[in-house]
Amino acid sequence: MPTEETPTEPTWVTVPPTDSRLQYTGRVEVSSASAVFSHPGVSIKLRFKGDAIELLLKDHGTGNEQTTNHYQLTLDGQSPVKLAVRASQTVYELGRNLPPGEHTVELIKLTESYVGRSELQGFRIHGQLLAPPARPAPRLEFIGDSITCGYGNEVSLLESQNPTTGFHSVNENITRAYGSLTARNLGAEAMTVCYSGRGMYRNNTGSTTNTLPQIYDRVLPDQAAPRWDFTRYTPDIVVLNLGTNDFAPGTPDATRFQAAYTDFVAQLRSYYPRARIICAVGPMLSDSYPPGQNQWTLLQSWVSSVVKGFNDRGDARVHYLAFERQREPYGEDWHPSATTHAAMATRLTEFLRGLP
Repeated sequence: MPTEETPTEPTWVTVPPTDSRLQYTGRVEVSSASAVFSHPGVSIKLRFKGDAIELLLKDHGTGNEQTTNHYQLTLDGQSPVKLAVRASQTVYELGRNLPPGEHTVELIKLTESYVGRSELQGFRIHGQLLAPPARPAPRLEFIGDSITCGYGNEVSLLESQNPTTGFHSVNENITRAYGSLTARNLGAEAMTVCYSGRGMYRNNTGSTTNTLPQIYDRVLPDQAAPRWDFTRYTPDIVVLNLGTNDFAPGTPDATRFQAAYTDFVAQLRSYYPRARIICAVGPMLSDSYPPGQNQWTLLQSWVSSVVKGFNDRGDARVHYLAFERQREPYGEDWHPSATTHAAMATRLTEFLRGLP
């Protein structure tokens, strides 16, 4: 029989996804079998006492250069490690032969919904699960397109190198995008709802179906169900950065764009009555390309006008922010590089700290 002087040896235990000591951040649908999610930035944190831990995960990415999901693993606050996951594998060793004692683990999905959804099936711990760490405050939510997702931000290309590379999931890292960086600057918790190519009233293909506002209330943006329960996460600040893709097929209709923008901000206000809503623009559009369209000036004018409309109607908690236009080096397909994202985060952090 074990005594106080002879502690019980740790054994392997399986932690189901429903265990309340697993701390989820982001849009996750938890059932008895799995926790399903697809947005970038979804985080799973846990604490345990023991010397080994394994991840049980079923991934639905098809595994090519565009559809391999990547995660960031941080163990005991050490330098993060990038983990590629595959549909053919369901068990991943996260830590082995660790020093006996308490450990912390955080997994963050780095890649966006287009890459594929994931199903957390739990963890195996050689030891015992502990209560989760305290959640940070305040709470932020970032809504956007490929810019917010961090599309191609882990490469740095000069204009002379032709940044038209196509999408590679290994080069997308939400933790180096402006939203995650801003949350880190403020010691805040963040949820991200974003999808490359989606617009406010039309997408970069010209389609007006499945725009970001139309898929916003979904847990998985490519599936009509399940729907997100907005009582599960109430942000103090919402940062909305949409509109770049509306201009991709050419200059959009001003009336339709502003009406869709107004409707979406009103929808956000209905979900979050007290939140500050930051209507941000930039940094990809230009007045010089396509020639003669002045897209950057138009987007700024239209969005600032929408914000003024809310302010004039008595909602002073809707704000306008323009990021500076990006410069080289660029990320993939002329997207902001990690350098530009860092500058955007500095600008946004200063803006948020300066709000009355």
